[in-house]
Amino acid sequence: MRAFVLSMLGIGGVTILMGAYLAGFLGGPAELPDDLPEMRALPSGVTTYRPVGDFRTGTRVRNAPKQVVTIPGKLEIMRYPVTQAAYATCVEAGACKVTLSSGAEHLPQTLVNYRDAVDFAQWQSDRTGQNWRLPSGPEWAYAAAERYVDEIVAEDADNSDDPAQRWIKAYRANAIQRDNADPTLSPLGTYDENSLGIGYLGGNVWEWTTTCFKKGEINADGRVIKESEDYCGVRLAQGVHRAFIIDFVRDASVGGCAVGLPPDHLVIRLIREN
Repeated sequence: MRAFVLSMLGIGGVTILMGAYLAGFLGGPAELPDDLPEMRALPSGVTTYRPVGDFRTGTRVRNAPKQVVTIPGKLEIMRYPVTQAAYATCVEAGACKVTLSSGAEHLPQTLVNYRDAVDFAQWQSDRTGQNWRLPSGPEWAYAAAERYVDEIVAEDADNSDDPAQRWIKAYRANAIQRDNADPTLSPLGTYDENSLGIGYLGGNVWEWTTTCFKKGEINADGRVIKESEDYCGVRLAQGVHRAFIIDFVRDASVGGCAVGLPPDHLVIRLIREN
């Protein structure tokens, strides 16, 4: 019977039939939800990015050399982080774990760990048929554009002997970058958009990325000669400075920050692949 119908339709009819199917009239994908976030396209290009983690020459902490990373032109990123209202919808659907939330449309969802962020991305993917995910560290830096700060350590002579002093220096440097920011959570739209039209970058929120912590050895010429396997129990959260957070921690301000000054708030911002 199917062959008979197709033969009667001819080539043009089959094309129309297939178009109808793809549009959802014959059981195809449902229409997209009307509560999807506003997105900003990321133009294709290249960026230089310093690998994250602990890199050393002997016992001395060193800066990892920058690497060139290509960003494809098929990515979009959320204009603002995931709202408390959006996260509450995911919880109601049984796809996200419960965390403290007011359900507000004007506030980003905080108190979310890396696993919560991945769950939200999976829920968004499942209900749209699209690919939603967290950005990598280089993708986040590229999207942040002029708001991204290349974080380096001071490679002075006294950073090789005392780990406590190195930690204190990192803490102080991060405190200066934050400029004693008020830890109070601000509504979306508080901070100006960057050159790509992406808002709410910096301030007192940090955003989860997929980038894992790693260790490496650097020779005297500054080249990486050995890298460890990624330690993905600790992930990079990116904001006005880098923070390395244990993946199950929801509130790094009270513990769970592996290096330096802990973030005030952890939020989710997703990329959509086209």
